[in-house]
Amino acid sequence: MKVGAKKNYGLFMLIALMAMLCYSVIAYVIPRTSFAIFIVMVTVLFVLFMLMTAKDFSQDHFKELLLLAFLSRLIFLFAFPSLSDDYFRFIWDGVLTNNGINPYLGVPGSINIVNGRVLPEFLLELKANMNSLPYFSPYPPVLQFVFFVSVKSVGYHLLNDLVIFRILALLAEAGTVYITIKMLDHFKLPRQRVLLYALNPLVVIELSGNLHGEVFMIFFLALSFYLLIKQQYLLSAVFLGLAVSTKLLPLIFIPAVISFIGTRKGIVFSLITLITLTVSFIPFMDAAFLQHILESLGYYFQKFEFNASIYYLLRWIGYDITGFNLIYIIGMILPVVAFVFILRIAWYKKIQTPAMLFERLLFTLLVYYLFSLIVHPWYITLLVALSVFTVRRFAFAWSALVMLTYSTYLQTPYHEILWVTALEYIVLGVIVFVEIWDERVINIYDR
Repeated sequence: MKVGAKKNYGLFMLIALMAMLCYSVIAYVIPRTSFAIFIVMVTVLFVLFMLMTAKDFSQDHFKELLLLAFLSRLIFLFAFPSLSDDYFRFIWDGVLTNNGINPYLGVPGSINIVNGRVLPEFLLELKANMNSLPYFSPYPPVLQFVFFVSVKSVGYHLLNDLVIFRILALLAEAGTVYITIKMLDHFKLPRQRVLLYALNPLVVIELSGNLHGEVFMIFFLALSFYLLIKQQYLLSAVFLGLAVSTKLLPLIFIPAVISFIGTRKGIVFSLITLITLTVSFIPFMDAAFLQHILESLGYYFQKFEFNASIYYLLRWIGYDITGFNLIYIIGMILPVVAFVFILRIAWYKKIQTPAMLFERLLFTLLVYYLFSLIVHPWYITLLVALSVFTVRRFAFAWSALVMLTYSTYLQTPYHEILWVTALEYIVLGVIVFVEIWDERVINIYDR
C-alpha cells in the first residue's frame, strides 16, 4: 500500500508540473495566432484534466488538486491576456469612471479630451488597441465597479491594473469554489466534483487568463443558488440581481426559479432581483443612458456573429433564398423562439427538487446558446459550473471543443473557419443526444 501511494503521489507531481508548464506556455510564450501550438497545449491540458478528475485519483489528492487549481490561475498573474483584447475596453471604462465620466454616455472613438485635457499616452494606447471604438460600453455596473477599482488601486499602468483585476478574479474564483463545496456537502455529493470546475482548462484560461466578467457572475450565481436552496429567498434574489448586474444573462434563469419556489414567492423574488439591478444602475443614470444601453443590446442581437449553430444554418438558408445576410430579421426572431423554449423547460413540469432545478438551469442555458448569434468560448464556463451539480457531462466536452474556435486567429483579418464550427456542433449534438436518450451512458461517469 505504501509503495502504491508513493507512485500515486509521483504521478500527481508529474501531472501538476505538466499542467503548469502548459499554462505557462499559453500565458507567456505563444501569441493567439499560433493556433497549432495552442491547441496542442490545450489538448494536453484536457487529457490531464480527465486524469485528475478520475474518481479514485481526485479522492486521493483532493486538497493537492485544489491547490493546483489555485496555482494554475496564479501563473497568469503578470501576463497580458493572449486570446482576447477586451481588457483594453475594461481599463478604458475604469479610467473614465475614475475621472468622473459616465462610461455609458460616449463611444471611445469620439472621446479625445478627458477633464479638459488631451488624452494622455496611456489612453491613446488603449484606444489604438481597442476592438470597440464605435460602440457604447456593454458592461453592467458590477463590472464597471471592478474596472474602477482596478484602475483606482494603481493608477495608469496597464499591467498593474490587470494584476489588480486578476486578484479580484482570484478572490471571486475562491468564493465560487468554496460555495460549490458547501452546496455539494448539502446535497451529500462527493466534494471532488468541484474539481470538474476548478481544474477545467477552459475555466482557468478564460476566467483567470483572459479576464472575462463571467468570473464574477458565476460567483454571485453560486451564492444566489446556495441561498435559494437554503430558502433564504430575499438574499438569494439580491445576489441574483448582482449576477445580472455583472452580465445580463442570468435573467433567463428566473422562470426556472419561479417554477421551483412557486408563483407567489417567485414574483416577489423577481421583483427584488430587478430592483437590485435597477439600483446598481442609479450612479450611471442619465437622459441618454437607456438609449445607449438598448443600442448596445441591439448590436449584440443584430450585428455581431460568432460560433453560432442554428443561426448559421438559417443564415445559409437566407443567403440561398435572398442573396443577403438576414441577420437583422433572424436576430429579432431567435431570442423570441429561445424564450418560448426556456419557458417550456421551466414550466413543463414543476421543479420540485434542487437536482431538478440544476438540470433545468443547465438545459435553459444550452437552449439559449443554441439560439444565440454569438457563443464565445468563455460563455461555456457557466455551463461547466452548473454541470457540477448534475449527471450531465456534455458541458465538459463542449469546454474542450469550443477551444477549436480560436482557429479564427489563423488568418488576418480574422475569419471564422466554418467547417471547424460545424465539427464542434456535430460532435456536441451527438453527445447531448446520447446523454438525453440513453440514460445508461451517464452512469459511466460515476463522479
